Amino acid sequence: MSDVVETRSILTEAEFDQPVDVVWRAITDSEWLAVWFFPNDIQPLEGHKFTIWGRPIERWDGEFQCQVTRCIPEKELSFSWKGGHEELKGFGHYIDTLVTWTLTPTPSGGTHFRFFHDGFGTDGANDGVFEIMSKGSQSVLRTLTRRLPDLIAHGA
Repeated sequence: MSDVVETRSILTEAEFDQPVDVVWRAITDSEWLAVWFFPNDIQPLEGHKFTIWGRPIERWDGEFQCQVTRCIPEKELSFSWKGGHEELKGFGHYIDTLVTWTLTPTPSGGTHFRFFHDGFGTDGANDGVFEIMSKGSQSVLRTLTRRLPDLIAHGA
């Protein structure tokens, strides 16, 4: 008999006027991603291990260790997202999660972006990080909406 671990997820969606190839670059090009998300060394290759650098907090160095688990160019990027410290509350609490970003062309030539972050524990110790990451997912998509025109204009 195996133990089933309950988890919860974050789902955030946005519509962009820009075509899929531009939004794909914004989520898979390390320099472009750093403008609206976090500094990183991502590459859109299955198996690629990379780091997302956040702000260090107390006993945590601010680094999330990630690995691309699925990459379908201009459609989907999934990666594991691990890091933090068990003793911290809120952002910085340890997580071992999976992020999936999905892009779908819209009839107008834009892009529907789906941000799915799965694997947050349901225990009280994870409440703070879940709440902060939920709000953060909305915030980063607003930032992406604002910064996409700049990225295109300046080629980041």
